[in-house]
Amino acid sequence: MSKIIVTSALPYINGIPHLGNLAGSILPADIYSKYLSMAGRDHIFICGSDQHGTPVELTAIRLGIPPEEYADSMHERVKAALEAFGCTFTYYGKTHTDANMRTVYSIFDALRKNGYIIEAQVLQAYCLIDKRFIPDRMIEGVCPFCNGTHARGDQCDDCGHTLRADELIEPHCNICGKGEIEFRNTKSLMLDLPALSKQIMGFVEKRKELFTKNAINKTVSFVEGGLKPRSISREIRWGFKIPMEGYEDKVFYVWFDAVIGYIGITDEWSHAEADTYWKEGSTELIQFMGKDNIEFHTVIWPAILSGSDLGYILPKRIIAYEWLNSKSVKFSKSRGNGLNIENSLKVLGADYWRFMLAYLLPETSDSEFSPEAAEEIVNKIMNDKIGNFVHRAITIALRNIGMLGDTDSGQLLDGYSDRLDSISKSYVSEFESIRIREALREVVALADIGNELMSGKRPWELAKSGNSLEFSKVMLTALRISKNIGILLWPFANSSSASILKHFGIHSEPKLAMLQEPLNFDSSVPEEQVFYKIGEREISLLSEYKG
Repeated sequence: MSKIIVTSALPYINGIPHLGNLAGSILPADIYSKYLSMAGRDHIFICGSDQHGTPVELTAIRLGIPPEEYADSMHERVKAALEAFGCTFTYYGKTHTDANMRTVYSIFDALRKNGYIIEAQVLQAYCLIDKRFIPDRMIEGVCPFCNGTHARGDQCDDCGHTLRADELIEPHCNICGKGEIEFRNTKSLMLDLPALSKQIMGFVEKRKELFTKNAINKTVSFVEGGLKPRSISREIRWGFKIPMEGYEDKVFYVWFDAVIGYIGITDEWSHAEADTYWKEGSTELIQFMGKDNIEFHTVIWPAILSGSDLGYILPKRIIAYEWLNSKSVKFSKSRGNGLNIENSLKVLGADYWRFMLAYLLPETSDSEFSPEAAEEIVNKIMNDKIGNFVHRAITIALRNIGMLGDTDSGQLLDGYSDRLDSISKSYVSEFESIRIREALREVVALADIGNELMSGKRPWELAKSGNSLEFSKVMLTALRISKNIGILLWPFANSSSASILKHFGIHSEPKLAMLQEPLNFDSSVPEEQVFYKIGEREISLLSEYKG
């Protein structure tokens, strides 16, 4: 079976990711990676901090510390927050490392030797107040496509269009806040996308059935709009210096070393293993991202890899998500402001957020988060459907253990074995198609079967009547459903999954094969609640982050 590389778009380090950032890339990648582990697939999950660029440099200047010190401190902070969120990476690295620099220089040299790096004069914003060239990301204005008022000079987050700074209406400098900007010619290195158009079109045509719909639509629109050379150099200090005469005062544009960072971070994890994943033709590269990152990964990144001709694999699947929005709660990536992944854990535990965000995952359209949605999902689905069923099943079994019979007999009520197998097959099918939200719905459907069983058979009455044979069949079926829920819940809420599975002698990461193994019910483990309802306290804490 082929190797798999799972990546998530690297979070930019100038702030703590908010819940929308998490739901749009890292969380679904982590959930999918956990599923692959359960399925016994040979894979690695690579992510890390995108550390370069002007915003980091300017923040460091304001703080009076070197950019590297600020970038590394934020890297550690974000890494700790993601781990507290239950994310388990094969390796979570960063882009400002010797390993990534070597990889960037190697690919740049190859692109240059192959004729895909050209020089050009480009228009770049020059701030008359700050007396310096300003990178595109530090220019804001009105988007010429959707009239959004906070478009940046490289992209509009409202409509997702890739932009040039000189296309913005009423541009202003984000450093001084003034609109006294001139666009001046400056020498730049360019990735010659037109010269790579054949490779790009071949890649897009071959992969279009494997991209999410938004990814292929935006890619086709981008390509049909006409490929143009793309600048890869910038006149700032923070970044990898360009190893080329005449460019000593420039660094690589942050997006160039960031996408290459997937390889560089893998190399830092294991230099010996990196090529066995990135240069074996059978390896599948599956990349998760928000819709604002599509063109970078479906056009520019494949162009870099193809143009280098160094044998690196190209992405097989691009999984791009729409936006998770909120009108009632402020999502913010700025430090300490808004419901980011640090602040959210002050309100609820990681499992609650992971389940909620997966349940609301914007797979095909934008979705909305609100305190009301949180209360609905936690109280009515997590607690009432899943938690209450599992707790009742285990509690009734423990209190009537003498009537239970052989828990490893596998004897279920008629028809339930097929129903449980059908749920498991649908769950696997949804994950193999990378429909993560729908896979979670199968876990809920399994709990629905359990609740239907309990309300229909009323095992507590069977226990009172002394009907041991029927009681045993009902409860073995209920316990089998509980164990299956514990296994299938693992990628979404692994701590809660573990609290269920310890009743069945499973004390480590479960495998899908365990669905077919004997029940192994451990009556020595006391019952405990899986989930708890939220109420005024949690809603009040969420209200502190009102939009």
